[in-house]
Amino acid sequence: MKKSLIAVAVASAFAAPAAMAEVTLSGAINLGIEVGKQGAGSAPGASSVTRTLLNSNYSHVDLESVDDIGNGNKIIFHYQLVAQPQNATGINDNNRNSFLGVAGGWGAFKMGTNENVYERMMYTADPLDGALGPGGNLNILGTAGNSIFQAGQGSCSPGAPGFAINQTTGVVTATPGGGGGCNDFYRRTDHTVWYESPNFSGFSFEIDRTLSAFKTAGPGAIDPTVTSLGGKFQPEGAPFYVDLSYEQHKDMFGALQAPAAAGMGVGTSSKDTGVQIGAGYMIGDLGLHLRYEALKYKEDGVAAGLPSEYKRNAEWLGVKYNLPSGYVGAEIGIAQNGKTNAGTVDNTGAKMFGVGYFHNLSKQSQLQFIYARTDNDDNAQYGQAGATVATSTGAFPRGATLDVFHVGIKHTY
Repeated sequence: MKKSLIAVAVASAFAAPAAMAEVTLSGAINLGIEVGKQGAGSAPGASSVTRTLLNSNYSHVDLESVDDIGNGNKIIFHYQLVAQPQNATGINDNNRNSFLGVAGGWGAFKMGTNENVYERMMYTADPLDGALGPGGNLNILGTAGNSIFQAGQGSCSPGAPGFAINQTTGVVTATPGGGGGCNDFYRRTDHTVWYESPNFSGFSFEIDRTLSAFKTAGPGAIDPTVTSLGGKFQPEGAPFYVDLSYEQHKDMFGALQAPAAAGMGVGTSSKDTGVQIGAGYMIGDLGLHLRYEALKYKEDGVAAGLPSEYKRNAEWLGVKYNLPSGYVGAEIGIAQNGKTNAGTVDNTGAKMFGVGYFHNLSKQSQLQFIYARTDNDDNAQYGQAGATVATSTGAFPRGATLDVFHVGIKHTY
């Protein structure tokens, strides 16, 4: 339910009378108690950790404004802030989809920060209400699981720390504590423009592109960018959908190899790609969702004899059954072993299972029970929201088994 607010603070800043825009406030607070357990993993001498915490999942506060400029066109503004009622910081400026744009019968053009279409396609196959929350499919999809050829995960926004360029030699190297470049295909991007099509008899598409805001100069210059494309076919009233999406990360170094001290090398440029195809079908109250994903990380300029390419495939199945009181959901994801241009990398796969019951207390409030488990192979590091605990080196153990149980309340407004 949305509530209209008059922008009093804006109006009071002007002495002369001025037209005031109507702003709507909406959002969701999703807070619960979690018990998470992280196993010792495959590292000698490692120990398991069990902890309790409050998890706010995808809690957010949204501000919106629409201005009709005639001829069926509108100026649209949206700002979404992360809400963290479990922390003293409360609401912070880590926004999700925030934009200013123009919309009409021809579609919509937006500019700002974007949760790109490749990521949002995954949400349709996630019945556990929160793609990155406990049991969410982003714990398996959209990431390579930190293979043994990667130093660690970093932000997927271009220009994020994780690599540096030697302006004399043109060689890209890992920055101290900077992580491993852009491993993930589900992070929001900055400096983004995008187009959303209208619905053409059930078919719609979206094109997202980051600008060259983080382009460097001099020897070894790079131009980190993200391009995301996606199309979906779902005729009105049809019980099925199919979708296809593609995302490319240029000079984002998602398969950034371990520092030279570990005997590995780093390339001078990179092109990482993700492709996923999904489908779903409703049979009465039962919904089935399937998804297949192929990730490929490739670097140029890697020293001879060292891997320059890494691939990983994954499959996903989600099931949702509607009840008079709410719904139940379950899902399973399987990440296969990765492969380099030198061959298969053993024990880099993982399996994840999640199940949940969601009980409607009213039209706005819901009680949630979720359990999820991730089993990593000895060289894999697929995480699990609420159960992953970093070590002193900034990464959780390889091969760890992760369990999480969540009991919470979701309130929308």
